[in-house]
Amino acid sequence: MTASRRVLWVSALVPWVVAALVWGVVRLASDPPDGAEPVTRAVPADDRGPARAVQMSARASDWPTILDRLDRRRERAYAADDPARLRAVYVPRSPVLRHDLAMLRAYRGRGVSLTGVRLRALDVRLVDRAGPYVRLRVVDRLRRVTAHTSTGSVRLPRDRATARVVVLRAGADGWRIAAVRPVAV
Repeated sequence: MTASRRVLWVSALVPWVVAALVWGVVRLASDPPDGAEPVTRAVPADDRGPARAVQMSARASDWPTILDRLDRRRERAYAADDPARLRAVYVPRSPVLRHDLAMLRAYRGRGVSLTGVRLRALDVRLVDRAGPYVRLRVVDRLRRVTAHTSTGSVRLPRDRATARVVVLRAGADGWRIAAVRPVAV
């Protein structure tokens, strides 16, 4: 396959892969348990090394900041092709983590690296809170991703805004993504 065909192939494939990622996360995610008291936990403050945590109240106005921090870690994980950074974003052994790790391996296997894998939150609203879990209704859009191969780079098509429910879980090392589901229309 020629270099130009490979770049075209990659640019045509990435939107479908992103869609498959979202669908897979939706299909595999399970509901968090209900009934526990709300808690306030730590939020990751740094992406380098083990997750450092800073105390931050979990008011509604904090959720966009928390999601942005998690998303910046995810973006850096893709840019660095670093599974350990992805593990700092998600709840251990969650379907969402397994799927994102598989995506990272698939790109690596094809000799493709991605930069700009970042979501822009257009709207974030607290749906409910139960124990260490928080459900947020999020409308976001994937920013323009760039695919890099040994023969060059190409900017991928723009994404559309998507509504979904993001479930976060608080832990000793801060908030992590536990599940992502589509919003019922």
